[in-house]
Amino acid sequence: MGDSLVSCPSDWGRISMPGPMLPLRVIIVLMFCLFVTGCTSTGSIFCDSEHPEPKIANLMKESCAGNRLAALQLGLWFEGHEQYPEAAHYFEIASTPSSGRNYLYVPPAGDVPGFTMPVDSGMHQDGLAEAQFRLGLLYLHGQGVGQNAKKAGKYFKLAAEQGHSGAVKALSQIPKAR
Repeated sequence: MGDSLVSCPSDWGRISMPGPMLPLRVIIVLMFCLFVTGCTSTGSIFCDSEHPEPKIANLMKESCAGNRLAALQLGLWFEGHEQYPEAAHYFEIASTPSSGRNYLYVPPAGDVPGFTMPVDSGMHQDGLAEAQFRLGLLYLHGQGVGQNAKKAGKYFKLAAEQGHSGAVKALSQIPKAR
């Protein structure tokens, strides 16, 4: 689901700059392309997606590309195999909301100073309620993360606001979380 509306302009290679600036221009363009997923698929090379089971490795790649459902599935898989730190990691990814906006730094060129440019990458999306609930449970019981009732309550509240019935019940049992 990692949908990005940004792509590399094909005419960047035709921007004229003084000779010594050519290597810098190439580096800037390559760095820009590496980190903008709509430009190239190499953005995922910085993501760990190696696992002996091909299905899990594929889900890891999808999670790296921004697929929250894949992250939730990974969290559930790791939780089922009692690998709680990994489960917490993927539940955190799946539970994080997206504003639908990213910011890119555009370096200075000629007389134009550098600036930050907002890029819309889709609609705002809440974090997945099931992942928030599961992460709350991990914090409540101290599995894979430090036991923390306040953080558990935070995640239960986020999930409850989306109508997750288990989170509503769990939240009612943590008086300090309200």
